[in-house]
Amino acid sequence: MKCFVWSPFLYASELNKNTEKRIEAMEMWIYRRMQRISWKEKVTNKKVLESVGLQRSELLLTIQRRKMKCYGHLRRHDSIQKRILEGKIDGRRGRGRRRQTWLGNIQETSQMKMREVCETALDRRR
Repeated sequence: MKCFVWSPFLYASELNKNTEKRIEAMEMWIYRRMQRISWKEKVTNKKVLESVGLQRSELLLTIQRRKMKCYGHLRRHDSIQKRILEGKIDGRRGRGRRRQTWLGNIQETSQMKMREVCETALDRRR
């Protein structure tokens, strides 16, 4: 599963609430298929994870962890990617709801204010 299924998900995955739910559902579906548990058996996700030997779905945590590591790496090194990430674009904003940003997603994942996230990213151990 880690070889064939995780690879596409770990490569450049954009996370929002809807995507997170779908990733968790897909992961649980795979675990149920591996254990040959039918949806008719009414087995809870918690029991399925226990039978696989996990406490929580691993894929979403791995995606979030890698995203935070990547952000910390970009913050610590002076590169063009850092300038692009932190840069502002002049001009007027388009109509409609604002698009989700990568930094906004990092802030939501870490559950900290942006200033705290930036300070934390500079400390590699944290």
